[in-house]
Order: sequence, then structure tokens, then C-alpha cells
Amino acid sequence: MMGKEAKAKMKSFKEELLRERASVTLEAAIILPIFCFLFMALNGVFFVFSAQNQVMHTLVQTANSLSLDPYWNEKTGVENLNVSIILQNIERSITQDKNFSSTESWHKNETVSSGVLEDRFYSYFTGDGNKLSAYTKLKKLGVVGNMELSGTVNNGDLTLVAKYKMKLWFNLFKTEPLDLSQKVKVHLWGLEDY
Repeated sequence: MMGKEAKAKMKSFKEELLRERASVTLEAAIILPIFCFLFMALNGVFFVFSAQNQVMHTLVQTANSLSLDPYWNEKTGVENLNVSIILQNIERSITQDKNFSSTESWHKNETVSSGVLEDRFYSYFTGDGNKLSAYTKLKKLGVVGNMELSGTVNNGDLTLVAKYKMKLWFNLFKTEPLDLSQKVKVHLWGLEDY
């Protein structure tokens, strides 16, 4: 049988083991919520980054596409507007979306008409030009309200700006939506006078 001394050592060992387990449980109870909070906050930052990346990619595609309109409209060598429209309609039938090109000479103004810009942007954003699906996708990304798109032409350069508000995916402190703005600048093709 065990002596009193051995029993005392065993009891002391069990108490030490229980204290150690309690310490680990307490540390986990403190650290785990902090870790989860930091993980969710980091995930929210990635969510904002992903949304900005999608909007920027669409803005670049829109700018590149719009930069080709002057060449198509003015430098194809077709003086007859009706023939130019027929050629564009053939191109549009291939792409299945009439928003990827425009017969409008918007590049002769200082600003891009909002209809041409929005149609082109939403066509690249969704792939089908459906504004309702674009608004739904923007809402899923966290964009609050409407996106403000603007375009200016200056010395043959096209500048597009997208301004929007975006709510944080993980908003523990109920902060206001972020004011975001993205800008792209491209040179218009085919205009020698610029």
C-alpha cells in the first residue's frame, strides 16, 4: 500500500495537473475570441480588396473599350454613317451585346455621356449588360447606394472615375461605409488632332 507521503505527492500532483488544465482553459477562453475577431477583421479587409479589384478591373476594361470608339467611328475610312452603323451592328451581333461599342461620337465632348459609360461599365461588370444583375452583384460586394461613374476627355486622354460607398463585411463597431474612388486614364485611339 501507499504511504502517507506517496498519497500526499499524488494529491499534490493531481492538484497541479488540475491547475494547469484550468490555466489552459482560461488562456483559451481569452485568446480564442481575440483570434476570431482578428481573423474576421482580416477577412473583411480581403473582402473590400476583392470588391475594389473587381471594380477596378471593370473600369480598366471599360476605359480600354471606350478608347477604341473614336477609331471605329472616325478612322474606319467609312464616310457614310449608315455603312458605319451597319458594320457596328454586325460586330454587335457577334458579341450579343450592343453596349460594347457605340455609334455616338461622345469623344468630341469634354465628358462621356453617362448612358454610354454606364452601359459599357455594366456590360463588362456582368458580361451581359443587365443593370439589375449588376446592381445585385454590387450589393453583394458591399456597395451601398448607387455607383457614381464619370468620364472626361482632355487632350485625347480619357479619364474614368468610379466613386462609391462600401460597407464593411465585418463591422463590429458600426462604422460608416467607406468612401472609395478609383480612377483610370487611357489615350483615345485614332485621333491625330489630339
